[in-house]
Amino acid sequence: MSMRDVILYMSMSLDGFVDSDREHPGMAVPEGAELKAWKLDRISRAGAHLMGRVTYQQMSSAWPGSDDPYAAPMNDIPKVVFSTSLSDAEATWPETRVARGDLAAEIAAIKAEAGPDVIVWGGGRLAGALVAADLIDEYRLLVQPLVLGRGQALFDQLPESRHLDLVEATPFPSGVVLHVYRPQRTPAPR
Repeated sequence: MSMRDVILYMSMSLDGFVDSDREHPGMAVPEGAELKAWKLDRISRAGAHLMGRVTYQQMSSAWPGSDDPYAAPMNDIPKVVFSTSLSDAEATWPETRVARGDLAAEIAAIKAEAGPDVIVWGGGRLAGALVAADLIDEYRLLVQPLVLGRGQALFDQLPESRHLDLVEATPFPSGVVLHVYRPQRTPAPR
């Protein structure tokens, strides 16, 4: 039986920040029609959307009543919220369950479920924890033509350096460049 992959989608500034008090990297540059179509396609093919509490609270208040093209796939996709403080997420946003256990054990259980790959889209804290615990199978980083100078870095929780293999790099007319990486499972030669 094949395991599902956990795929991280993250918008980030050119200098590596995923959140900042200056601008949010995911909203700083208008995405344009091509990038939006690419994102909608990826969301609609995912087996589940993993997120932290803060991202859940932002999205669950926006998507259920929205007519934006992102709303339908976001509302329909199964969602898993990693939180120890949320009580009943399903009542707020259908197709949602809360994961309260050990992060690695929860991810292993999700990966073992049948279905398409799962996505982590946004949420710097959860993404950073997943990255630090080496639980990401593929990184799809949307690098914005923006330099923030400060903010929350995606990789600031890493216990040591990690080597990745570049799988794809795709520029979009908006100036955003998609970088797709997979972790090297054998150490790089020195």
